Amino acid sequence: MKRNLVLLIIAGIMLGVFSGCAKPPKAERELAEKAFKDASIGKDCDKENYLAAEELLNKAREEVNKKNYAKAKELFAAVKKKSDEIVKYYQSHPDECLPKKKEVKKEKKEDIEEVEDPAKDPDAEFQSVHFDYNEYSIRSEDMPKVELVSRWMGNFSEKVIRVEGHADERGSIDYNMSLGEKRASEVKDKLIQLGIDSKRIKIVSYGEEKPANPASNESAWYENRRAEFKKVN
Repeated sequence: MKRNLVLLIIAGIMLGVFSGCAKPPKAERELAEKAFKDASIGKDCDKENYLAAEELLNKAREEVNKKNYAKAKELFAAVKKKSDEIVKYYQSHPDECLPKKKEVKKEKKEDIEEVEDPAKDPDAEFQSVHFDYNEYSIRSEDMPKVELVSRWMGNFSEKVIRVEGHADERGSIDYNMSLGEKRASEVKDKLIQLGIDSKRIKIVSYGEEKPANPASNESAWYENRRAEFKKVN
C-alpha cells in the first residue's frame, strides 16, 4: 500500500515537472504570423483560403492563452502552410490577382482605348512607400506602389533598383538606422514574393539623415517615414 502511494506521488511530481517544462511555441508563432502577414497580398484573389488562415491563427492564439501549447503549435504550423499556399497562388495567377488595366475614352476619339501602363515606361517614376510610426510593415494602401515596381522590373529584366529606407527624426541615430534598414528589407521581401530576383534589388538605410521634409511636425514625420525606389542602371 505504501509502495503504491509512493509511486502515485512520484508520478504526480513527474507530471508536474513535464507540465512546467511546456513552453509557448514562440518560434512557430513568429513564423506563422509573418507568413500570414505576407499572405495579405493575396487576400482578395484567394479570399476563402485567406479567411481560413485568419481563423486558424485566431484559434492558435486562443490555445496559447489556454496554455494548450501542443495544440497551438499544430495550429500555427497549419497557418504557415496555408499562408504559403496563398502567396504561391498569388504569384501563379497574376492576371487574376494584379489590378486590371483601366480603359477610358481619350479626348477627340470615339473609340475607347487602353490607358498607357506605367509599368511599360522605361522612364517611369515610382512613388515612395510610407510607414506608420515605429513600424516597418507595408500598409495595404501602399501595396499597389510595390506591385507597380514589380511589374516594371518584370518588363525590364535587365534593370536593378535600390530601395532606400528612411525614418523620421524621433529616436536615436542607431535605432533610426536600423528601422530604415527594416523598412527597405520589408519592401525587398515583397518584391521577391512577387517574383523578382533578389540579385536585382539593393537596399540601403539612411535613417533620419535625408528627410523629405525638414520640418518637425506630424505631417513632416509622415513624409519622412518612407522607402524610396531608385534605379541603379
